[in-house]
Amino acid sequence: MNSLFDLNNPVWRFIGKCFDACLLSFVWLICSLPIFTIGASTTALYYTFLKLVKDEESYLLKDFFKAFKQNFKQSTIIWFLLTILGIILFVDVFYYKFMPTTKGLFMYYFFWVLILFYIIINIYIYPLIAKFENNTIRFFKIAIMLSIKHFVFTTIMLFTCAVLVMISINIPPVIVFLPGLIPFFNSYILRHIFDLYIEKQEQN
Repeated sequence: MNSLFDLNNPVWRFIGKCFDACLLSFVWLICSLPIFTIGASTTALYYTFLKLVKDEESYLLKDFFKAFKQNFKQSTIIWFLLTILGIILFVDVFYYKFMPTTKGLFMYYFFWVLILFYIIINIYIYPLIAKFENNTIRFFKIAIMLSIKHFVFTTIMLFTCAVLVMISINIPPVIVFLPGLIPFFNSYILRHIFDLYIEKQEQN
């Protein structure tokens, strides 16, 4: 019974981390208000959460703003490229939706598949920036490679995102916490994936 109320209990530690994720959701929202800073804010979230889920010494706000500043340029460039790509994909989906032909139907679903793949790249690329150093093109290649190589983990993260979005649709106030909760839960999986390559590199 005493262990149940012990703050070092794994359950209470996890609950505490969930509250941290909710807090950082507000920080993300504030730092993303200029819109073009969304990429840097997202990278900063992953930097903080990748430390938090690994139980490394972490200072939430300090770590967040440190990563925000360090990765601002590259994150903003990647966010800009992904935003342009996303607009193109959704415009194509809208266009082919109203084309009543077999080709139109095929292209409509084809672009939805591309959008799914686009979402997957977004899931991987910001934590990669947060964890490693590399050039922009290389990050895109690695994000694609990891999403395919770790298909099961990718599917789990997509499912997690879908569940949280569905919850927020049914309980609208949860939308405010989505920016923090999605990266937080995905960071547990991403930490495992990244550790595989870090350990392999250290062994080599």
